[in-house]
Formats: sequence, C-alpha cells, structure tokens
Amino acid sequence: MKKDMQDQQGANLKYWTNCWQTLNPLSEQMTETELATFWNKRSGDFAKKIHSPKSRKRSQDNIGFLEENGVRVKGAKILDIGCGPGSLSLPLARAGAKVTGIDISSGMLARLREAAEKEDLPVKTIECSWWNADIDKLGLRGKFDLVIGSMTPAIKDAETFERMMACSKKHCFYIGSLPGTGAPVTQDLLKNISRSPGPRRSAMGMVFPFMYLYLKGHRPAIKITGRKWAEDLPWAEAAGHAIDILSHDQHVTDAAKKKIRAYYKTTAVDGTCRFENEMFLALMVWRVDR
Repeated sequence: MKKDMQDQQGANLKYWTNCWQTLNPLSEQMTETELATFWNKRSGDFAKKIHSPKSRKRSQDNIGFLEENGVRVKGAKILDIGCGPGSLSLPLARAGAKVTGIDISSGMLARLREAAEKEDLPVKTIECSWWNADIDKLGLRGKFDLVIGSMTPAIKDAETFERMMACSKKHCFYIGSLPGTGAPVTQDLLKNISRSPGPRRSAMGMVFPFMYLYLKGHRPAIKITGRKWAEDLPWAEAAGHAIDILSHDQHVTDAAKKKIRAYYKTTAVDGTCRFENEMFLALMVWRVDR
C-alpha cells in the first residue's frame, strides 16, 4: 500500500511538472536576449517605484512575514533571484543581511548597485540568466540561509524552481500572483488582441510552485495580500505601458500594437487615460532542510 501511494505521488509530480512546462508562456514567447532587453527598458521606471512609501511598506511587511516564520534576517546570507532594482534586496540589506542579487538585466542591476553604494549596503550582483545558470560554477549551491524568487520570470518551471531550492541550506521565499488578476484594460486587450485569451502570467504565478511543493511533501506558510493602484497617464504612455505588459507574456505584432495605441487614443479624455491595476499575491516560505 505504501509503495502504491509513493508511485502515485511520483506520477502526480511528473504530470504536474509536465503541465507547468507546457503552460509556461515565456518558454516559447521570449528568448533570454528579448527578456533582458524588455527589463532593461523598464529598469528606470521600476527603480523609481521601489522607493515609494507604499513599496517600502510592502517590503517591510514581507520581512515581517519572514521573521514570523522563523527566518532570521540579521546576519543572514540571502540570494535574491530576479532581484530587479532591489525591491527586496535593499531593505533586507538595511536589516543586516548580506545579499547577492541575480538578474538577467544589466539595467536592473545597475540601478541596484547605485542604490546600494549610496547607502553603503552589503549587496553583490551577478548578471546571468537563471534559465541556464550553473549554480556549481557560480558557487551558489547550498550557500544561503534564504533564497528568494519574487514575481520573477526567472522561475519558469520545475527545473528553475529546484535550482532555486538547491541554493538554500535553510529557507526559501516565493511570491507569485494569483490567477485572473491584473489591469482591467490590459485584460480587455488580451481578450480582443491576444492569440490565446484567458488568464496568463503563469511564469510568475503561485499555483504551479505551490502544487509542486505540496506534491513533494512540503507545507509552506502562506499569506495572501493585494495591491490596487491607479494613475492618470498621457494616452501614448498608457498605450506603451500596456504593450510592455502584454509583451512580457507573448509576442505582440505591429498590427496589435497599432490597435492598442488606437484604443488608448480614442478612449482618452483630454489626451489622458486612467490606468488601473489590481493584483492579488501569495507569499510562501518553507524550509528545505526538513
């Protein structure tokens, strides 16, 4: 009976791993070079946003969640995969951690280094793609007290998720979106322009990583949270922002871009559009040494 249960568990894990790989939109839509270019383009905007009061509060809340679940931040060695300009790397370093940030985007890493140098924070950076990173050559395997993957396309399947866990000797922390959330206008554009309508962004979602952990016997601590914001933008800027978001999940043709710009131009009031976004996130932390 025990062997039958183990066999079924193994089969479930195999099927889920295949499902994760098959439904990942980034695997077929964006090359590593395209992904780096995409994030380089957005690095300036992202760097500005992480220093806002709301962003700083979210970061402190995230650190509080970690500490409530047994993670000792002060003095910890932390690896932040897909670190971007430092939304978590910087506050963790301020809290006394020694942080290594990895990202495919040279632009994001430049913003992170600039901010860390201004405050003399212990942050190192590595520019590479997590999709094919050799963690042994990089000297990362089993070296960290905490490894983070927060809203990053770097963790796109079971292989990259396992690689993340292999770098930790204690805890892992993952943040992903819940299905069906996002900017209302963007969702409307997806229905009318996308080649494959429906909930997307599975590469940065929570469902696949959570089920993968569950099927392997882990029981992570979980917290559900939400974000909602809106801003008034010139129609051309709003259209460009929508194109960027859609491009992250799929190839957007020139014809589709033309339709998007026309949509924003015709719906603008005095040349301005209201760009709204709402997102629900799940945070989970677990130990790899149990």
